[in-house]
Amino acid sequence: MLHFETILHSLLEGAVSLTARTNRQATGSWYQTWLLRAMGVQLEGPVAIAPGTSFLGARNLKLGRYVTIGNCSRIVSWAPVTIGHDFMASDFLNINSGSHDPLTLEPQCAPIIIGERVWCGTSVTICAGVEIGDNVVIGAGSLVTKSLPSNCIAYGSPAKPARPLDRRDLSLWSMWPERSAYSRFKVAPNWKRHLHWLRARL
Repeated sequence: MLHFETILHSLLEGAVSLTARTNRQATGSWYQTWLLRAMGVQLEGPVAIAPGTSFLGARNLKLGRYVTIGNCSRIVSWAPVTIGHDFMASDFLNINSGSHDPLTLEPQCAPIIIGERVWCGTSVTICAGVEIGDNVVIGAGSLVTKSLPSNCIAYGSPAKPARPLDRRDLSLWSMWPERSAYSRFKVAPNWKRHLHWLRARL
């Protein structure tokens, strides 16, 4: 038998996907923020969630500012999952803080902490108990089973640091025009900047 809370959660997830499909700018909207908060997700700022993304244990999920998550992703937060500012992931991201004991199959949970300015390629999986530092790039198809230090590019199954990442200038490209280092937004007149800001959130 379906519980009211399960039905409500499914309706809210569907509404998040609908708002993503109607936003041609591919940025987040105020509607998504409201819907995610209604699901119990803790938000620090605007986020952009693409269609088909699902959430389990949403009340244990904390998202920073300017978080972008691609199509058909899945976040399972039976234990707390924290994602830092300026996180960006391509399609089919899988984050799961739940696991099982290999001998007894007893459920086990461990928190996941992801730092700031982390980028995940397509089909990245991040497992329970992992901590990822700031300024990390994770290659497509990687399986992250162990923690990754800050300032590195990592890939593989299991993912391992392959080379250092030197980001001295933290002005990065962003889905949001006011955040992007390569946008004409910064040199536009004030009225135009306000219009861009508003458009990115409707």
